[in-house]
Amino acid sequence: MKKMVPTIWMTLALLAAVSARADVYKWINPDSGETEYAHSMPVRDPRIKVIYVIDEKTGVVTETIRYLTPEEEQELKAKNAAKRRQQERDANLVKAYLSVEEIERLRSERVETLDAQIQVKSALLYGQERKLAELKKELSNFNFPVKSDSELPPAPENLLLEYANTLEQVDTYRGDLETLETRKTEINRQFAADIERFRALKGQTEDPADQQRMR
Repeated sequence: MKKMVPTIWMTLALLAAVSARADVYKWINPDSGETEYAHSMPVRDPRIKVIYVIDEKTGVVTETIRYLTPEEEQELKAKNAAKRRQQERDANLVKAYLSVEEIERLRSERVETLDAQIQVKSALLYGQERKLAELKKELSNFNFPVKSDSELPPAPENLLLEYANTLEQVDTYRGDLETLETRKTEINRQFAADIERFRALKGQTEDPADQQRMR
């Protein structure tokens, strides 16, 4: 029983120390504009922007509580969500690759695949553009584009249909090439960002040769 006495006294002393400090909350009343004080937090009110926590014994402000506006809360949620996505991406990046060289190899494979597709589409486009030029030359012998005062004969329907189909094919190939070039640019940009981030996560320094290889 005697051994428990110090423990009891220590507990009582701790309780006394805790009770000796009482926090006072200070804020501006949004209705009256006056400063108010209380030993408890005010009811949540979006109009109350800042609450000061004051040590009643020392008068020192120990904490500042600031309520966020709805817009600020949305912005904070968006930032937190972006941070979580970045953390997930960082984890996947480190898990997926062992070195920068491995990332570069995969980038090269993706780019080479796109380059092959671009080469095929370019060849197809070149062929259709040559065909379109020949059709235009042939159509120059006819009233095309149609003019009311032209003495040339009307263009045959089959020739007009072939011209329209070829023109549509040219537009399609041009669109396909633009899409492939955009995808290639985006892949290079994304892999460059991944390499930079991978180096940062691994604490590596940037290799100047990387910038040349990115081009």
